[in-house]
Amino acid sequence: MSFFRLRDLIRAVRVCKTAADERNVIQRESAAIRTSFKEDNSQDTRYVNVQKLLYIYLLGFPVQFGQLECLKLAASSKFADKRVGYLGVSLLLDEKQEILTLLTNCLKSDMNNPDDYLVGLALCTLSNVASSEVANDLVDEVERLIDSSRSYLRKKAAMAAVRIPFLRRARSLLGDKHHGVQLAAVALVTEMCNHSQQALDEGRKLVPIIVRQLKGLLASTSSPEHEVGGIADPFLQVGILRLLRVAADELNDVLTQVATQTDGSKNVGTAILYECAVTALAIPSEQALRVLAINLLGKFLANRDNNVRYVALATLSTAVITEAPSVQRHRATVLQCLGDGDISIRRRALDLSFALINAQNVKPIVAEILKALPTIDVEFRPSMVYRLSAAVTLFGDSLDWRVETMLRVMRHGGKYLNARDMFKFIRLVAAEADETLQRRATRISFALLEQDISQEKMVIAGSWLIGEYADLLVSNGTSSAMALTAIDPNGELPEAIPEPADVVRLLAAIAKSPVVAPSCHHVALTALAKLSGRFSHLPAVVGNIRSALEKHTRSMDVETQARGAEFAKLLSSQLDSVRAGVVDRMPAPEYTDVPYEEYVLNPTAMRMKALTIISRPAIQAADLLGTDTDESDPAAQAAAERALREKKNKHVNLNALTATLLRLPSPSSRPDLNKEYEVYNADGLRITMTPSKKPKLPTAAISGLNFLVAVPKSQKLQILPPSSQNIAVGVSATQLVRVSNPTRSPIRLRMKLTYQSGSQNVDNMFDFICLSHS
Repeated sequence: MSFFRLRDLIRAVRVCKTAADERNVIQRESAAIRTSFKEDNSQDTRYVNVQKLLYIYLLGFPVQFGQLECLKLAASSKFADKRVGYLGVSLLLDEKQEILTLLTNCLKSDMNNPDDYLVGLALCTLSNVASSEVANDLVDEVERLIDSSRSYLRKKAAMAAVRIPFLRRARSLLGDKHHGVQLAAVALVTEMCNHSQQALDEGRKLVPIIVRQLKGLLASTSSPEHEVGGIADPFLQVGILRLLRVAADELNDVLTQVATQTDGSKNVGTAILYECAVTALAIPSEQALRVLAINLLGKFLANRDNNVRYVALATLSTAVITEAPSVQRHRATVLQCLGDGDISIRRRALDLSFALINAQNVKPIVAEILKALPTIDVEFRPSMVYRLSAAVTLFGDSLDWRVETMLRVMRHGGKYLNARDMFKFIRLVAAEADETLQRRATRISFALLEQDISQEKMVIAGSWLIGEYADLLVSNGTSSAMALTAIDPNGELPEAIPEPADVVRLLAAIAKSPVVAPSCHHVALTALAKLSGRFSHLPAVVGNIRSALEKHTRSMDVETQARGAEFAKLLSSQLDSVRAGVVDRMPAPEYTDVPYEEYVLNPTAMRMKALTIISRPAIQAADLLGTDTDESDPAAQAAAERALREKKNKHVNLNALTATLLRLPSPSSRPDLNKEYEVYNADGLRITMTPSKKPKLPTAAISGLNFLVAVPKSQKLQILPPSSQNIAVGVSATQLVRVSNPTRSPIRLRMKLTYQSGSQNVDNMFDFICLSHS
C-alpha cells in the first residue's frame, strides 16, 4: 500500500504502536517510492515522493536512492519544485558527494534569475553543500551578488561566501546598515578567521568596525523591529562577540560595557552575557574583566533555567584551569548543584567540584561530595569513587582524615573502588598509622560490616584489618554485649567494640554469604585463621573458628575448599608448634605506587590540552620530543638522548631561560666588579676603592607569558597555570610543573616560551635533559 500524500504517510506512522510496525510502514513506502521513480517520470509525482523521502530521512531511515531525484526536482522551472528539490539536496547530499557537480549549472542559472527568491534558494544551497569544485565554478556569481543593491541578496551571498574566501569584501559587508547583511558578514569573517591565519590577520584589522557596530547596538539606536525582549538584535550581538573572541586582543572597555548594560533577566540578555563572559576569558583581557566574567557565570548558577546553569557549569570547568581563585568564590553554589533534579547538571557540577579541590579546601569539598555519594546516579559512582580516592591521596595532609575518609568512600562506594586504591588504604593503615588509629579503623570497619556486606572492597579491606588487628578490636571481656560508641557528627562512622565471639560470627557469616564475591570468602577465611592466633588464650573461641573453617572443606568452589581444608589442618593439635608463627601479624605489605593519570580531578583540562598547545610543524606535531621510540630499547633511548643533546646546543639553555624571565644578565657573562683598588697608602693612612655597578633592569614589562612543557611517553606531566601571565619590571612569577617518572628514566623536557616585551614578540623552543632520574 502506497500513501499518495505526505499527510497520509505521517498519519500512518503516528498510529503505529511499536517500532516494528513503524519500520514495516516505512519499508513498504520506501519500496513504493523507489518503484515510482522507475516507472513514473511525472514532475508532480516526483514532488510528492521527494517530500515523503525527506520525512523518512528525518525519521532516521536510509534514503540515498532519492538523491538524483532531488537534483531533477531542483532543475524544475516551478518555484515550489525548486524549494523542495534544494531542500532535499541540502539534507541528503554533502560536499563529498561526486553527484553534486551535476548541480552546478542549475545553481548558476538560478543565481542569474530575476526572481530574488530563486536566487536566495540557490545561495542557501551553495552555502550548505558546496564542494571546492562547485565553489570555484560559482565564485564570480557570488561576488557579483555580494555587490547587489538588494539587502536580501547581499546577506544570502555573504552566507554563501562562507564556502569561498572573500577577505576583500568583508569590510564593506560589516559596515552595511542592514542587520541581516551584518549578521551574515560576521558569520563569514568568523569562519574565515577560524580556518586561515591570513584571514585572522586581516580580521584583526576590522576590529574597530566590529566594535563600532557593537557599541551602536548597545546604544539602542537600532530599529525596533530587531529588538527581542527589549534588547537590540541579540543574534547580531552574539555573533559579534564570537567574532571578537577570535580576532581581537584588547576589548576591555566594550566587554565591560556589554556586561554592565545588558539586562540578564531574560533569555536573550543571558545569551549575550554568556558570550561576553566566554569572550573575556578567551582573550588576553585585564584581570578585573576576567573576574567579572567569572561572577557573571556564577550568577547563572542561580538561574531557574536548567540550560543556563548547564552552560555556566561547563564554562566554569574550563575557566578553573586558569582562574581558579575566582571560581572558588562560587564553590558553595556549585556544591548545591550536586542535588539538582537534572542529571546533566549533576554531572557537570560533579566535574567542577572535583576540579575545585586543592590542598586548602579538600576537606569541606570532599565532605559535601561524600554526602551526595549514597544518592547520586549509579553511572556517576565509579568515576566519583576513583576521583575521591585521588583527592584523598593527593591533598590529604592528616593521616586520620585520610583513613576515615576512605572508610566513608568504601561504605557507600566499595563495589566501585578499584583494587589499587584498596591496597593503598590497607598499606596506609599498616605502614603509617599508629596503634590508636589502627584500633579505630578496625572498629569502624567491624561496625560497617555489621550493617552492610554488599560493598566488595569494604568487605575485603575490613576483613583484612579484623584479621590483623583483632586483638586491638575487642574489649577486655568485661562486657557481654556489643557497644557502639564514638559515632562521628555526621553519623556515618560508628565504632564497634565487640566480643571475640562476635568477631568470629561476623567473619563466618561473610565466608558463607551468597551475596558477596568469592574473593571476599577467601579473605574472610584467612582472617578467621588469623583469629586463632589473636584469641589463642580463649579455647572456646578457637573451637568456634575451627568449626567455621571445617564447614568450607566441602565447598563447591575449589579455592574456598582448599583454604578451608588447609586452615582447618593448621588449627589441628599436630601443628600447635608452628601455628603462632604462621598466623602472626604481617609486616606492612610491599606496594609499588602507581601515580594517578594527568588531570585526574579535571577531565576538562585534558580536553583543553589540545587547544592550549601552539601548532607546530608536522614533524614536531607527530613527535614533540623527537623520541617516538620504545623506552624499553636502550639503543633507541641512547640515540634519542644524543639527538636531544645536539638540539640543545642550538637552543637556549636553562640559565639563559632564567635570565630571559628575570630580565637580568647571565651570571657567566657578568664581569668581576668586586676587585679592590688601592688609591692611597702613606703616613699611616690607606684608602681603597671597590667599584660596583647596579644591575641593568628591564624597561618594559612582560605580557602574555605562555610556558609549555612536554615529556616523553614514559613520563606523565601536570602543568599548573602560572601565578601571573603579566610580569612587571623587577617582579617574578612562578609556575609549578609536576613530572611523574614511574620508569625512573632520565627526565627530558622540551619547553616552549612565548611572551611579549614592549613591541617585541619572543618565541623560543629549547630542550633540557640535565635532570637525573627520580
